[in-house]
Amino acid sequence: MTLRALLRRDSAGDRSGEERLARCLACDADLAGSRSYDRHRVCHACGHHYYLNARERVESILDPASFRETDRSVTALDPIQFRERQSYRHRVLEAQRRTGLAEAALTGTGTLYGREVVIAALDFSFLGGSIGVASGERLARAFERAANRGLAVVTVLSTSGVRMREGLFALMQLPRLATAHQKLAEKGLPHITLLSDPSTGSAFAGLANLADFIIAEPDALVGYSALREMRERAGEELPQDAHTSESHLRRGLIDAVVKREDLRPSLGLLTDLLMSNYELRPVGRPDREPREYSRLEAWRQVQLSRHENRPTTADLVRRMTTTFVEIHGDRSGEDDPAISAGLGLLAGEAVVLIGQNRLQGLASPGTIGPSGFHKARRAMRLARKFRLPLITLIDSAGARPDLAAEEAGLGDAIARCMREMLRVPSPSLAIITGEGASEAAVAMGVADRVLMLENAVYEVVSPEDAARRLYGDASHVDEVAERLRLTSHDCVRLGIVDTVVPEPGEGAHTNHDEAALLLRRFVVRSLTASQRERPRRRLNRRGDRYRNTGETHAWVRGRVERRLADLTDRFTHWRRRMGRQPRRAPRLAETPADPEIMR
Repeated sequence: MTLRALLRRDSAGDRSGEERLARCLACDADLAGSRSYDRHRVCHACGHHYYLNARERVESILDPASFRETDRSVTALDPIQFRERQSYRHRVLEAQRRTGLAEAALTGTGTLYGREVVIAALDFSFLGGSIGVASGERLARAFERAANRGLAVVTVLSTSGVRMREGLFALMQLPRLATAHQKLAEKGLPHITLLSDPSTGSAFAGLANLADFIIAEPDALVGYSALREMRERAGEELPQDAHTSESHLRRGLIDAVVKREDLRPSLGLLTDLLMSNYELRPVGRPDREPREYSRLEAWRQVQLSRHENRPTTADLVRRMTTTFVEIHGDRSGEDDPAISAGLGLLAGEAVVLIGQNRLQGLASPGTIGPSGFHKARRAMRLARKFRLPLITLIDSAGARPDLAAEEAGLGDAIARCMREMLRVPSPSLAIITGEGASEAAVAMGVADRVLMLENAVYEVVSPEDAARRLYGDASHVDEVAERLRLTSHDCVRLGIVDTVVPEPGEGAHTNHDEAALLLRRFVVRSLTASQRERPRRRLNRRGDRYRNTGETHAWVRGRVERRLADLTDRFTHWRRRMGRQPRRAPRLAETPADPEIMR
């Protein structure tokens, strides 16, 4: 048996949680006088997290003395009269006497930093925290109660799945929970789940992954499959961190790994962001927008947009917001670092932020793969569900141009991301902070208002690629950059961008703090202006904006325009031909008999 398995078995020990250890089972540290162990059951030396039962979990999360248990009378002793040496009914009664619980699921209401929430915890000491008919009914009622009362739901899982001895009735608890959870989702109310050690089986697949935000404790065993079954199929020992919260975080299957002492403030922050009751309102006249834009050469602005010291998405978000909680991945098995997304607090209002990361410092600039667009789409769905403003920060080298990305559905990911952004009913704002590259930029740039930093660029293709296509090499890149009309003042004149945000000094790379301050001011003003518009009107106006991009003409005007263009083209072509013809030869009488001249 591995050290991890021994620790899990011994630290569970008496699942009542009343026995106090003298020394740490993981590192043999003396636990006498350890405040970390006394308060959180966490070793102060090595950080090993010991077991907490359901009531201890609830008390550690909620405000003191605020928990009120519900549905304690809901029980089901033996739904299918399961027969074995020791009756199933006796097992349930014995678990009730030993734990003081009537079922594995403890449900109720309480306050979290003064905000009322519905909470549900599965206790592993009660038949492995498995979900049967009674636990399923309790959890379903918890979701329905939250939907009816407009409350957030916090679930704490320590489970091995559904209860085998209740047969198909146990398996049918998964659609029961999904149905009840749908009522919560339709009301736009959040569900946050905490995975403790262990959280496995169908409860992980059918309950945990319904949540909007998944948190796990360090080194918790999490996942659908049993570790024993995975070892048997592999025929060898699995990697040390396999099936843990840390490995799931790297794959984008969960959103955060949080130490136990930080769980309560983390859950409080998330519920505040997802249940935000504040929005920006205008006071007085808005400031005037600048009318003088950068007049640098286009190629020079391209170079500035790629400057190695230009502020990244992380730099700007950190300086613009007072709080930022990141989400990871879209739960499909990959977390693309080219996209950062999460919930932030901007000027007192909760917003959803999506940022493209150029990944500066690497040999080649970062490009966005399918999982990056999927992650952005997940964040957009959160904005739509919780009616939060959506802000995207655009700066990348484009979509990832390789075979693996193509085979993973890159084109579909781009299209779905763009369509999702067009459908978000809350205010949306896109900001081109560096290089807005082709489809990667437009997939996250179809917003109500589009801002652009003064030295940023928005391009259909990079100037280098365009020069190679037109001239065979990149020697004419400066000339081609000017023709592409990709600078900030070009984009405003074309109606693609609404506002240019000035940059400090010679560019944003010279002063990150001032650049973020200027951008924050314009972002707040833009959000304030669009808050009072009704969602339906906002969606219609957004649709009209992109439906009518680019000028077209009616039949009469178009025919006249085409005729004039044709005449102009013919005249230009004639002048070029005349310019290429050689000068008329002198008369023969005046010209020496030179065969070259005669030819």
